Amino acid sequence: MLSLDGEPGFILHTRPYKEHSLLVELFTLNYGRLSAVARLSNKVASRSAGIYQPLIPLKMTLKQSRGSLWTLSDAFMQRGAYKIEVPTLFCAIYVNELIYNLVKTHESMPKLFAQYLKTLEDLEAGKDSSLTLRTFETTLLENLGYGIDFSQSDKGEIKDDLCYHFDLNSGFLLSSASEDYSYRGYDLINIRHNDMRAKSTRDVLKKLNKCVIDSLLEGRKLKSRELYAQFLMVK
Repeated sequence: MLSLDGEPGFILHTRPYKEHSLLVELFTLNYGRLSAVARLSNKVASRSAGIYQPLIPLKMTLKQSRGSLWTLSDAFMQRGAYKIEVPTLFCAIYVNELIYNLVKTHESMPKLFAQYLKTLEDLEAGKDSSLTLRTFETTLLENLGYGIDFSQSDKGEIKDDLCYHFDLNSGFLLSSASEDYSYRGYDLINIRHNDMRAKSTRDVLKKLNKCVIDSLLEGRKLKSRELYAQFLMVK
């Protein structure tokens, strides 16, 4: 059985599992997403109660059990939990949900892991949460093999003075400006060059990323979206 010692990672989600145990969903540097059982003996119960939760960078000792389930036998904090306040906290929950729902188990994604770290750092630092999320979403889609090509359409290179429709299977298709869900080439070129100064460009990237992400979720609902909507209603 494979054993990992000092594996960097984060807990995405936990739930009770049998007596004195938790079922934890992990995102690790070298093995991607993993499911593990954390047994809370009396010796470590009080300490692990504060460690086995999201937004804390950990170094973990893991042993592979039968099937795809691992055993999380120990964990140590690399630093304290990222301090992210409401409403920005909903962004961190959203990112965790995307990883949990879309990243396959045992699939190493070091670039995505690095971007995840950067995302938490930027959210904690109070940087523009919208841009932070768009960057993470784009990196996630690229690592999953569903990155959007912002350079080409069905008629060749995208032009800034033309408009385009986006199709999940075919990419960008030349369209008229009057069509619903038509995107200006100007904004698509800005995205390609990572120029997010224009609000219209940021809005386009948000819509396009959401389109692809929702198709990959296949109808699964994200709790973070519901929580944020409820927050706005009572704000």
